[in-house]
Amino acid sequence: MTDTNIETTEPTAPSGKPAGEVAGEPWRVSVLAALVLAIAYYGGVGWFLTIAGLVIMIFLHELGHYLAARRSGMKVTEFFLFFGPKIWSFRRGETEYGIKLLPLGAYVRIIGMSNLDTDVTPEDEARTYRQQSYPKRLLVATAGSLMHFLQAIVLFFIAFSILGVDGGGSLGERLGAPSPPVIVGSVSEGSGAAAAGVLEGDLVLSIDGTPVESFADVGPLVVARAGDTVAVEVERNGEPLTLNATLGRRQDDSSIGFLGIGNADVPASTVRVNPIEGAVEAVELTGIGIKETATSLVGFFVHDLGDFGRSVVQGSSVQDSEAKNQADSGDSGASGSAREPRSGDEKRLMSLPGIARIGASLVGEGLGNFLVFFALINISLGVLNLLPMLPLDGGHVVIATYERIRSTKERRYMADVSRLIPLTYAVIMFFLVVGMSAIYLDFRDPIGLG
Repeated sequence: MTDTNIETTEPTAPSGKPAGEVAGEPWRVSVLAALVLAIAYYGGVGWFLTIAGLVIMIFLHELGHYLAARRSGMKVTEFFLFFGPKIWSFRRGETEYGIKLLPLGAYVRIIGMSNLDTDVTPEDEARTYRQQSYPKRLLVATAGSLMHFLQAIVLFFIAFSILGVDGGGSLGERLGAPSPPVIVGSVSEGSGAAAAGVLEGDLVLSIDGTPVESFADVGPLVVARAGDTVAVEVERNGEPLTLNATLGRRQDDSSIGFLGIGNADVPASTVRVNPIEGAVEAVELTGIGIKETATSLVGFFVHDLGDFGRSVVQGSSVQDSEAKNQADSGDSGASGSAREPRSGDEKRLMSLPGIARIGASLVGEGLGNFLVFFALINISLGVLNLLPMLPLDGGHVVIATYERIRSTKERRYMADVSRLIPLTYAVIMFFLVVGMSAIYLDFRDPIGLG
């Protein structure tokens, strides 16, 4: 799990102090430059592009807040990339822009975010966040997530219509790529396939008369027929061959049959669609991603949080067991696409190091695949930031909505945010614990792709 939520209320120096120069000691610039060079030298192009992509993604999140605030007439006093000691800054008008030392996020400071922000001059009160209309506050609060969703659409479009993506897996199938041939990559010892004479390299054509167009077709044709003998038609050395295989039974459930073959890792072709289709698919997939991510987050908090905690404490997880059970079926080989996650990993939270590792590995497999991955990360962060709790952006949405409900034409209601401080600290601690746990899991048992 990553926590790149941007805090918009970080304290700043009193207005009027000079800016537009290198700030602090020169060692700060040296540290940041050394960090960039180390990533480029030791991590290679993949790691450098991934880290750069994350920085750009965070910057654009904040740019969304900044543009929405300026458009709404609010006063923005700071726009900084990173946190900690200031490295460099300049001032344009009433806003100071700059870079700080610690690459842990970014922030935009909009004056008067709540009743706790008392350092506002009387002449600036009308331009505070808290004094704006509900639609304007809602726009500013959601602008970061909206920018993530826009990034996802743009990245999907570039990947689908300009660069092309891996034609294997569900994404390739959605874009109309032909399914890779079902070539046997492994045969389980003692299985029905082995007894029937199925060999590695055989091209599977049909099972019991039903054509097999992808490896995903194999499971449904055998799981309900444990103990039955079925005709497996294969092509070997260009010649069709029919073999009779008696289906075995899964070790964990004897009522479920398995054939005992694994799919060969067949490189998938690159698929590219026309710009109109690419734009439509980009918008549709972003919408689907938002819905599925929201559902997954709810599922994590309601059902999977306990399993996540046990996986951290005990060193094994329910997901690991699910993956093992699926592997025991003998029909769960590689799908031919590096985009397909290992079974059970779709329930795992991914930390920032995990994102960087996977992103770096995808660079070498095509920039299109890399951009699709970053589109999915943008969707995840966009939804995560809308969770209805401070300090996430969704917390500001809830407060603005509550104030709108409590307000009348005669009286504007303003919530006392100080009452939420204990809950806010609890939320921060929760995300810190979950985030550190996700980092631990990503180092102990990295999420697999294919």
